Amino acid sequence: ICLVCRNAARGRAAIKAITEVASRPPLLFIADLSSQRDIHHVAATLHAQLARIDVLINNAGAAFATRQLTTDGIERTFATNHLAPFLLTNLVLDLVREAPQGRIVTLTAGIPVRRASFLENLQGEQHYSQFSAYRTSKVSNILFTYELARRLHDTRITANCVHPGPVRTEFTQKAGGTLLRLSKILRFIMRSPEAGAQGPIYLAADPAVADVTGRYFVSRKRRKSPGITYDRDIARKLWEISEQLTSLKP
Repeated sequence: ICLVCRNAARGRAAIKAITEVASRPPLLFIADLSSQRDIHHVAATLHAQLARIDVLINNAGAAFATRQLTTDGIERTFATNHLAPFLLTNLVLDLVREAPQGRIVTLTAGIPVRRASFLENLQGEQHYSQFSAYRTSKVSNILFTYELARRLHDTRITANCVHPGPVRTEFTQKAGGTLLRLSKILRFIMRSPEAGAQGPIYLAADPAVADVTGRYFVSRKRRKSPGITYDRDIARKLWEISEQLTSLKP
């Protein structure tokens, strides 16, 4: 088990907790995944220390009440939630190919979005709100997963995405703004972190989904995602835009 964490202290605390139940201690890598420089650095470190990656879980996420730019000049929510998994996945894809049957799992949320203006406002250039930025990044996760699965159709790698449902973590407290207010309304139906983890664990390890790819799950159940996510032309264009924003060669 390898953890990529932004906060070293919290990462070490997670390592300590996992070590109590794991057969061997996990490895900890420190990186701010809103920074493309950090993503390249952690990818290089993973290549130096690992022979293969059996399962890659893209779980990092954030939402910001005001529009902020990263050191790369990209809107921070879009950079962290979409471009980070897009870039990291592509940089370590060769390690996933070395696995007997690699799996890529990306956490998302199925929030409908208008098809007409989606690609024109990916970074909140025209109008920005915390919820719209978060929604755009989560729809991008699904489009990315479906396009990735199509590009890997002739390999042993599967790519799926999962919505864990509303989970009782510090995410909304740290995000503030609209998401914090929404979480206060939904707090009575929010799931525990242990319950929220069941969907990603299922896609990462269960033999029942060993050959399932290009699908959207809510917890452990396969579901239909928002209509825009099935538009292959939008998925292809988003992929090309993501390549440009990350300087990733096609």
